[in-house]
Amino acid sequence: MAKTKLPSLVSTKKVLHRLSVISVFWCLGSGGAYAAATSSAPNTHTAQSASSVHENQQADTPRIIAAGGSVTEIIYALGRGDWVVATDSTSMFPAAATEVTKLGYFRQLSTEGVLAQQPSLLLGASATGPEPMLEQVAKAGVDVHVYHVSKDIDGLSEMVFDIGHRVSAVEKAEQLVTDLHRQVDVQQRQYSEAIASYASTGYPNTINALFVVANNDRGITVAGAKTVPQALFDTLGMTNIASDLNGYKLMDAESVLMRNPDVVFAAGHMLHGENALSSLCSHHAIAATFAGQHCLVKAMDSSIGLGLSPRFAIALKAVAEHGLRALSIKAADTPMQEPVSSQSAIQNGVIQEQAIQVSIAKSPIAESTGVDKSTKTDTQGMGRFE
Repeated sequence: MAKTKLPSLVSTKKVLHRLSVISVFWCLGSGGAYAAATSSAPNTHTAQSASSVHENQQADTPRIIAAGGSVTEIIYALGRGDWVVATDSTSMFPAAATEVTKLGYFRQLSTEGVLAQQPSLLLGASATGPEPMLEQVAKAGVDVHVYHVSKDIDGLSEMVFDIGHRVSAVEKAEQLVTDLHRQVDVQQRQYSEAIASYASTGYPNTINALFVVANNDRGITVAGAKTVPQALFDTLGMTNIASDLNGYKLMDAESVLMRNPDVVFAAGHMLHGENALSSLCSHHAIAATFAGQHCLVKAMDSSIGLGLSPRFAIALKAVAEHGLRALSIKAADTPMQEPVSSQSAIQNGVIQEQAIQVSIAKSPIAESTGVDKSTKTDTQGMGRFE
């Protein structure tokens, strides 16, 4: 019987040691151009001389443009939100970020729109662009840093630490990274203890998961390897049935059916209308799977489900609880002699909910302190999040 073996997280002491080493290299190379601490370090566009953009600025207070929800969240988490003069349209957390100027989608920013804000620093997630804009803004005298890091907790930690240096918040960055690893460790341990309670049920305690980011006439687009959903599943020892795909790719219905996901997650930005989740349960690629038969489809806020958010532990909690729901149904050994309709699955889900909640309550995934508890689903269709 297959059992889940959770991966080991790096200890807090080792994390701080890594940060100290990175800090030394960063300081040695911070005289103008960005000094890479790892091979996945950010790309840098550095101007050779000051321009008129800088002449109209106050030297003591940087003017930051944050492109990408993850970058924006980190800046605010480090207490530098008052330095942000504009963000992209996907930067909707925290609430204060919604009140600053929006420059459009971070993949399609315009040179004129960026320079109009008279920035001294542009920090962007990996897909920030287009490239000509980045080059033109850098030539205008703006320090431009685009982060190409791994889509996991290590990449998130690297980005937090580097941004902390750039916004003069090194100590807060170190504390944020330490807290992040501690919170993730707590979630991982609690999930491990919860699934251990199913060891005597006769069912494998492994979970096959799928994260859907788009659904159209061509099929469903899912999150494969090198994505934040992959990192979430890996941290809990779940199996991403799309891990053989790289990034976000279309997955055909036959492959989904053959790999039979136990749980399905859906990016909040793709869901429109109150029946969106039930419609996904009845999708021809999902309806006959375990997840479809029990309508185990959960909406996730795109900013934490797809982006490298400091709220990584909250996303992990949501994934863990959904996985435990699937294990609870399996453990109940409900006979399924013939496929059930999606409508029946939804009705059965209501009947089963009390039993499932009781099971989850036996091994709850506690909220970690120091993180925002809001998991409100975004349904505004703002595009990909990073």
